[in-house]
Amino acid sequence: MKRLILLSILNLALVSCQKSEVVSPDDTTQTIYLDCVGSNCLEFIVPGDPYQSNPDFYGYADPSIRKSLNSKTLWVAYSFPHYKMIGSNPVPSVSIHLSKSEDNGTNWSFVKTLFAPDQMNNPADPGVTGFLDHETVNLLPVSDYWLAVRLNYFIPEIGGYSARPGNSFHITVLKADSPENLTTGDKGTIGGSLTHSGWNVNQTLIPPDLTSDAFFWNEPALYYDEANSKLYLIMVAFVFYGPKPVMDKNKTYVYSTSPTGNPSTWNWEYKGILSDASIASELGGERISQPDIAKGQDGKLLLILSPDDWNYEKNDFNHKGCKVVEIISLENPSLERDSQGKLRVRVSITASDANDLGSAASSYDPASNTGILFTKRAKTDTSLTANIWKTGIKP
Repeated sequence: MKRLILLSILNLALVSCQKSEVVSPDDTTQTIYLDCVGSNCLEFIVPGDPYQSNPDFYGYADPSIRKSLNSKTLWVAYSFPHYKMIGSNPVPSVSIHLSKSEDNGTNWSFVKTLFAPDQMNNPADPGVTGFLDHETVNLLPVSDYWLAVRLNYFIPEIGGYSARPGNSFHITVLKADSPENLTTGDKGTIGGSLTHSGWNVNQTLIPPDLTSDAFFWNEPALYYDEANSKLYLIMVAFVFYGPKPVMDKNKTYVYSTSPTGNPSTWNWEYKGILSDASIASELGGERISQPDIAKGQDGKLLLILSPDDWNYEKNDFNHKGCKVVEIISLENPSLERDSQGKLRVRVSITASDANDLGSAASSYDPASNTGILFTKRAKTDTSLTANIWKTGIKP
């Protein structure tokens, strides 16, 4: 059975039972802790969408779960790592799949491949063949239409996943009348300072503190505020000096726009920094990544995130589980703190069976009985396998 511990920061008296609650003497936050191993979590499996049968690059990852505003239907989009073939040469690739549930998340059915890899030549280096891949999608229903945002990058036939050029990373925002139709929806393209012009960028977004830095955007998320009719775009800037990231510059930024008309015409306005190195340190990492925005059971706005640090031995990012914190505002980006000045951490999920590069990438919708969906992965120099797990946690 799931073992959840509700722990008050200032209270040392724990009640020994499956779920322990402590009444705080002040407004300090009770945090739900979960180690997603064994029977503590249930695997998220979609009939009709089996993992690709290869030993070292398969699974589900990077979920985004949202309930329709006009029905009880729940939708989940997720990354689907697999191999594509160029002639007889297998090339690791990632597409985005879409599934739905009509019973509050108990049972799921496969709908379609929402975004498939596009075989092409690299526009920044036309002699190189490969695929434009898509991952880390984030869904959002808004009144009578749907939005999505995704990451795109080029995977060359020779070199594969580890040879993705930094100047191919760009963000696409899509708009359609339903989740299924996002495949062919209207779209706008956003780039960072590294993004090559060949990717037909509609707007290059450069924060005031990164005007002299080389970076690309990653880990996008969306939130629509009905009160001010603004759409917010949350992204992480990946800043590199040579092959190594500059972790204290890998901040989480917020932009906003009025989502009328075609996304290619939208003008994104800089709002500020939602998370920097000091916030990441408080949450146990050097930066935060993989943001998702959702409302909690109590209606408060929540940031679902993964603290990261850099593993110098593996030369890769180490994901350190999932944290959920409260947001004060996206218009003036800020996170909620208690009377002791500490972040209001509602949830902390880890996986003690993870390898050196950790597990992360989570999403939440309060209407789903899955609770927070949490990605567990096993990543090495030569392989990547991933699964999504139902935690049952509903902050």
